[in-house]
Amino acid sequence: MTSAIPSSYANTVAPYAPLGRQPVGQESPELKASSFKALEQSADSARSENRRSPDDRPNEQGEQQRVSAEQSRSSSGQATQSEKSAGEKARLEKEQKQINELVAIDREVHAHEQAHAAVGGEYAGTPTYKFVKGPDGISYAVGGEVSVDTGPIPNDPEATIRKAQQIRQAANAPADPSPQDRRIAAEATRLESEARAQLQEQGAIKVQEQERLVAEKNEAQKSETEQRVAEDDEARQTAAREQLRADEQAERSRSDRSDILLKVSKKNINLNRHLVEIGAVKGLSTVGSFLNRRV
Repeated sequence: MTSAIPSSYANTVAPYAPLGRQPVGQESPELKASSFKALEQSADSARSENRRSPDDRPNEQGEQQRVSAEQSRSSSGQATQSEKSAGEKARLEKEQKQINELVAIDREVHAHEQAHAAVGGEYAGTPTYKFVKGPDGISYAVGGEVSVDTGPIPNDPEATIRKAQQIRQAANAPADPSPQDRRIAAEATRLESEARAQLQEQGAIKVQEQERLVAEKNEAQKSETEQRVAEDDEARQTAAREQLRADEQAERSRSDRSDILLKVSKKNINLNRHLVEIGAVKGLSTVGSFLNRRV
């Protein structure tokens, strides 16, 4: 009769429950995960507890079969419990390994993006992260990025050069720059090259402008000098002409005075002669009269 009972009902027929514990194979998950092993009894002790008194045994052979079946079921339950404990331990170890890896990745990702943001300064945005949930229910960062402004500063190539240098330093700030970081560094180098070319072009234009201003200044000075010389020449010519006119006028004045004096002298001579002729005055010796007198 006993041997005909299905094995799945073995614990119902002959449960093994040590004092203060659940039956074997029915322990709570906490007890299964405990580092302490479950208390087990030897087969002899189990037989002694489950053995009936001589008066209750129908026959010795049936009792031995029942005991053998109980021992077989107990061994099967112990093997199943051992397999479950080993599987649970392997699962926990695997989860802990995953958690440790996620913690390391999270720490590395945060350090990487914070390095970008710290060096990038005003040209770098706030780090953003991509999270995954670990076996422990905690979210861990497994990726991240920092937006960077790589545009030039309008009409200021010198400021653009300083900005490009800072962006390149920010891209190379982490110990292990990613391919995206290297691409940003290359973009910053290109931006700096363009700004330097623009600065050189502006410098050349500035030099040309300075040369043009100097040429215009020299031309203006030359024109001013020529104009001054022309004015001086004109002034000298004007002065010469005025002096000539003055000299001519003075000469004419002298000539006019001479003519007047000559005319006056002639009038005086004529008047004197007339007076002598009329006897109004005693005649004066004429020229050469003393020479004609006799001594």
